[in-house]
Amino acid sequence: MKKFAIINAFALLALTLFTACTFRYSAVEYNNRVVEQINESSSLIEESAALYNNVIPDTMTEQIEIDAAGMQELYRQSTQALTSTKRLLNLESRREDQALDTRAGIDTYTAAGDFYLGTFEKMLEYYSTEAYKEDISQVATLDETLHQHFTTFIAANNDLVEILETFVE
Repeated sequence: MKKFAIINAFALLALTLFTACTFRYSAVEYNNRVVEQINESSSLIEESAALYNNVIPDTMTEQIEIDAAGMQELYRQSTQALTSTKRLLNLESRREDQALDTRAGIDTYTAAGDFYLGTFEKMLEYYSTEAYKEDISQVATLDETLHQHFTTFIAANNDLVEILETFVE
């Protein structure tokens, strides 16, 4: 019975030590992990904006048919990638200043991505349900808001890139 208690005590100690230890990446490894994920989510969001601009005509009428299937798939992929990007907040760097600055940039980046994708989702709903055929007045408002949120997202992306550049060795 004593052997069993000693083994359990060692197992508990090992588990406690393991969970107390957090893996910390070097500055370069940390940046590489962040850049890899940011590139994926940024690429998908930029692709969604480009597809929107190709699918939705500059002059919209009730008679135009909109196929939103491709935009819906990009929305799904972009949302999934942005969710993965939020996990970067759990990464640890050996440089505490790098982790703090980068997390602040990631917070801003993901918030801007969420705003953009929230507007993108509203736009998808508007065109997928053909609501534009009943009320064309929302076209300009959605278009302007979507472009504003995309511009804000790009600015947040660029700010995050600048933060990461300060930690390149």
